[in-house]
Amino acid sequence: MHDVILAMHLLTYYQVLVTGLVATVWGMYLILRGSGISPGFRSAVFLIGGTGLVQGLWGSILFLSGSRPNDILHLVYGLIAIIGIPVAFTYASEEENRRDVGVLTFAAFAIFAAALRAYATGVTVQ
Repeated sequence: MHDVILAMHLLTYYQVLVTGLVATVWGMYLILRGSGISPGFRSAVFLIGGTGLVQGLWGSILFLSGSRPNDILHLVYGLIAIIGIPVAFTYASEEENRRDVGVLTFAAFAIFAAALRAYATGVTVQ
């Protein structure tokens, strides 16, 4: 069972990478175009937030079952993936302007970068 949970944690890592990269590139495109938050971009940002939350849940199950990452920073990077999007939406206003796109794009990039770093601190090479 442990191997299944570990595989799901790794699978959601790849999902966070893909959705984070897509949301970051999409947000940069919207910024360069000078437009506000599109419904599709908003959905992509929610998707990365939800995927980060699911990955955090898998990681919590692993942690509670006795598995520990190589470096405690892995948990900090995981926390960034979980709280990044809710914090970004708190700072983004309801006007859906270019600044809000920038805030959400930065959050998507931060989660993407945190996922890359978390992978480096959590994997044991054998």
